[in-house]
Amino acid sequence: MAQQYEAFEKKRTLYFIIGLIAAFMVGLGYTWSVVQTPIVQAMGGESVTATVALCYTVTVLCSTMSPTILGGFTKHLNIRQMILLGGLLFGLGYLFCGHVHSLPLLFLTYGLGTGVGAGLIYPTLMGYSASVLPDKTGISSGLMSGIYGGAAIIWSPVLANMIESGGLSFAFNIIGILCLVILIAASLIIQPVPEGYVDYKKSQMAATKSASDSSAAAPKPSVPNLTRGQMVKTSMFYVAAVAFAFGLTSGMMVISQASQIIQSGYGLTATQAAVYVSLFSFMSMIGRIVWGAVTDHTDKYVTLCIICAIPVLTMGFLTVSPGMIPAVICMALTALCYGGFGGTITPITADLFGSKYITENYGVMYLMFGIAGLLGPRIAVTLNNNGDYSKAFMVGCVLAVISLIAAFLVRKKVKSSMK
Repeated sequence: MAQQYEAFEKKRTLYFIIGLIAAFMVGLGYTWSVVQTPIVQAMGGESVTATVALCYTVTVLCSTMSPTILGGFTKHLNIRQMILLGGLLFGLGYLFCGHVHSLPLLFLTYGLGTGVGAGLIYPTLMGYSASVLPDKTGISSGLMSGIYGGAAIIWSPVLANMIESGGLSFAFNIIGILCLVILIAASLIIQPVPEGYVDYKKSQMAATKSASDSSAAAPKPSVPNLTRGQMVKTSMFYVAAVAFAFGLTSGMMVISQASQIIQSGYGLTATQAAVYVSLFSFMSMIGRIVWGAVTDHTDKYVTLCIICAIPVLTMGFLTVSPGMIPAVICMALTALCYGGFGGTITPITADLFGSKYITENYGVMYLMFGIAGLLGPRIAVTLNNNGDYSKAFMVGCVLAVISLIAAFLVRKKVKSSMK
């Protein structure tokens, strides 16, 4: 068995890079703002704008809920089969979307097809990143999450140029074929993590640490590997879920409504506001990588408390309607922490509930992104008072406080269990 582990370890970096490429492809889902207007024009004009916009909500819900709803089926599939199945749904969703001319088919191809496809691939890759590099779970999950979340920075101008030069159908056809080819190829190259490899690496790490530091404290007791069903029966799951969902809400509010907040609050045009939207997307991507790396070198629960605490301050400051520069700084920091959750949820989930079933357990935790995706934009839109978002920011601040309290409870319970 040791020989199998050593053979896998020689190629694990290659497999991780293949995973990053797959994450970059499904990151196309974040380019909705580029395709929404062309889709509206193709489907009948301004009268269907609200309905077309709802398609993206369906996509997000399918993406975040499919890992849990389909968990009973997908738990029997390995990484290669998940990428293959998800890649077929994702690529065909884009390809068929280039040939539809009715709203029901748009919801079927783009909403359901690409949504479920991304929901099968991305959470699987996040679990895979924690297993293929168990000695670097923070930076590996941060990179995987960062590539996925930041892919739109590259894909958005590429897709916009395709639409401008060849039209919407042309762009969807090219993107669909590209996704099919690359994701199917990725499924053929990547390899599942051998059974027991994570424990093998952890024992190596413990032995190395013990040999290099004779005064090191005894390693903490190993965490029992809980299945999804066992995990959701623990009180720790619900406390952590509150910390994640409410912590993500303020960031989701900023990222989803940044353009409207800046335009209505500071009189900028849509083009000018787009610069700041790109800035916040970049900060979110950097946050996934930086905070993920931080968890590899510090107490990951202290990191969780920090990224829950910063939005308390930024949301609180935004409630007093500051000038544009301070407001942009606050929103940028909020986006940075939002990205931080993307880079820390995986290692924390593995640390709390074990690494063996991390893929299916992360699929459940991924629901917290969906909950935040429903709460954040809804709070901002509902409490917007003619461009004044102070009430929405106040609610965001309160939810951030609840998230911080939950994070402290998680840290306290973990420290207590280690004594």
